[in-house]
Amino acid sequence: MKKVFVTFIALLAISSSIMADGHIDSVRYLTTRWGKNWYVSAGATANWWQGSMNVPETFTNSYNKVEWSHPNIGFTVNFGKWINHKTAVRLSYNNTRIHSYMLGRHTNLSHIQYLYGENPEIAETVGGQSIYKTSMRYHNLEAQYMVSPIDFFQGYYNPDRIWTPILYASMGAALNSNDLLVTQSLIHYINYKKDKDVTKYNGTNFELALGAGLLNNFRISEHFDIFLDVNWTFHRWTIDTWTYEFGGNAFCTSLEEVRPKRFDNMYTAALGVTYYFSRVYDLCEQDTVFLAPDTTINVDAPCDTIVKFVNMQTEDILSYPFSIFFHRDSYQLMSRRDIVNLREIANVAKENGYKLRLTGSCDSATATPAYNQTLSENRCNKIKYELMELGIPEDQIILEPIGGVKQLDPTEYDRRVLIQLVKEAQ
Repeated sequence: MKKVFVTFIALLAISSSIMADGHIDSVRYLTTRWGKNWYVSAGATANWWQGSMNVPETFTNSYNKVEWSHPNIGFTVNFGKWINHKTAVRLSYNNTRIHSYMLGRHTNLSHIQYLYGENPEIAETVGGQSIYKTSMRYHNLEAQYMVSPIDFFQGYYNPDRIWTPILYASMGAALNSNDLLVTQSLIHYINYKKDKDVTKYNGTNFELALGAGLLNNFRISEHFDIFLDVNWTFHRWTIDTWTYEFGGNAFCTSLEEVRPKRFDNMYTAALGVTYYFSRVYDLCEQDTVFLAPDTTINVDAPCDTIVKFVNMQTEDILSYPFSIFFHRDSYQLMSRRDIVNLREIANVAKENGYKLRLTGSCDSATATPAYNQTLSENRCNKIKYELMELGIPEDQIILEPIGGVKQLDPTEYDRRVLIQLVKEAQ
């Protein structure tokens, strides 16, 4: 079990470090810096436990049912980071109580009597054998790898989206104990394992936990989300038992006499609040990049790509690879930070008497040609309006909507307006 756990963590760390090296995975949204997009969350949980017992045929029930009508209330605390707008990692801790069943009870082992309580409840007795209802504290610490399907499909992060569903897989460790905090139980467990003395065993069990879930994030502000998390976790069947259960008049020599070889399951629904220390998915740090002779891009402020022209070229069209991108089936800006770039271009046009040519396009893979033509016109008009707000006269702006095209790869790059500076004819 330890080897599997270590291997999983190693693979997770390797994949995260590869993505953190700066791989470009979409239009403007790159792998974020180490200090960006960390978040914490906490919430209340409702938990349904499904244990496992193998009882003699003379007993009426199997005692494997899920107590759907009586959930146990607990809490969850999470800490994580979005690697980019599509993937994230999270460390999740869950704490609740579970109710299970055990075959037999030995009153001389006082160190495990907490499993039964002062007046243990007997679920059923047949031929001198009793099934006891037990209760214990459940702890679960898991590492989770998370994926946003919407962002994989759309290819960009939408800061205006209200609901974002996220799928994840998890792996970690679970144990039961008698403590709200697991410290004392762990000490007893370690001493029991070290000395192999049953009198030091306090009922604590440690097992590998695997699971999957659906996290629903509902954005309420720049820094806060409300989340609804639905999770399923399974463990080896010994998580809710103790090493030597009582069977008849003697201790069982093997748990397989009373426990089947199957999994115990935890079903959890959590509701809480997430706080984001920052949510930044734009290019934040970059050295000066030379795009054309005498043309540079300088990053003057965090996460704002500022366009600066050092010397203007003498050709009729001063073309440079600057585009403003749009969401699918939309003519709203993907980021208001693009206004910073438009302001710089507008200043250059006004100072030098140049016109601005706006070539609007859509991706031809979606919608009809007529629809795409209208959408590309709307995208041109959107940028035209922003430039007029920056002081560019309407007669200095040339619109060229070209409809649906297949020019760039991936196709989402075609959802743009290309801006060109055009020199006035002499």
